[in-house]
Amino acid sequence: MATTPVDADEVRTIAHLARLRFDDDTVRRLGVELADMLELVGALADADLDGVEPMLFAGTGSNRLAEDEPGATLSAEQVARLAPDSESGMIRVPRVLDSGKH
Repeated sequence: MATTPVDADEVRTIAHLARLRFDDDTVRRLGVELADMLELVGALADADLDGVEPMLFAGTGSNRLAEDEPGATLSAEQVARLAPDSESGMIRVPRVLDSGKH
């Protein structure tokens, strides 16, 4: 497709929000790919759907509905052992809130 790539700063902002970092070559490539995706979404938005019945499934399958039933659970110690980083029975996770600077 011959669309104008998404601006590198926009790609970096989106990457920052997703907690991702890319080198300059990847940012340029993603800018082109994002522009192509947005063009496809625009084409779908312009599609004439008059008379087309909504579908619940793309195939012939259906949902399997079952009652929720409680089952076996892991102890806090088992969960802590499975976690990549834990201390004193607590799971340590990466910080997700920052000062808002890019």
